[in-house]
Amino acid sequence: MSVPEMFRIKICGLNDFENAIAVAHSGADAIGLNFFPGSKRKVDIETAERIANTVRGEVQLVGLFVNADHDTIAETHRRIGLDWIQLHGDESESFAETIYKELNVPIMAASRGSLVRWETLPGGFHPHALLMDAAVPGVYGGTGELSDWQLAATWHTMPGISRLVLAGGLTQENVAQAIHDVQPSAVDVAGGVEAAGQPGVKDLAKVEAFVATAHKAFAAQASS
Repeated sequence: MSVPEMFRIKICGLNDFENAIAVAHSGADAIGLNFFPGSKRKVDIETAERIANTVRGEVQLVGLFVNADHDTIAETHRRIGLDWIQLHGDESESFAETIYKELNVPIMAASRGSLVRWETLPGGFHPHALLMDAAVPGVYGGTGELSDWQLAATWHTMPGISRLVLAGGLTQENVAQAIHDVQPSAVDVAGGVEAAGQPGVKDLAKVEAFVATAHKAFAAQASS
């Protein structure tokens, strides 16, 4: 399949229908729906389906999974119609390749604190995008900790990485600097635009400020 044009700005971890629709209209290019049962931002399948059916075609839909089995991912995709599958756990390279070949959906592989997700042999399976998150022992993301920008900035030299999505501790205050320093393909934010004390619900003023700042920084990067 042809991989969809890479989004630039992804707002992740939406679990409230009305809020998700407003975020989808904020100028972001993608929204993330978190299906990990252990996450405080987990969305139920019925709400995710309503969100997807309302915003399909306006933003790309990314489904986040952590060590989910094949059938769970396949059934979720059947109901939602995902544009990307984000594997954010300890899934193997062969599992990712199987999911891609069977579902025909591009794979975004998350790596915590590293630019190496799998020791891929030449000619083997490479994810269609690598998401770099902060490394916090025992946690699969969503911590608000900054990822290692200095390491992330070396992604251009790494074989097999065609697109880098930078995540981990991004906010409206630091996203422009992150884009300047790392030059990622895209940025991903969850907690950095969240309403206080409401995991999964975004503060729309923060979202709009983040989106505007990121768009401006990407435009400056493209013209430099």
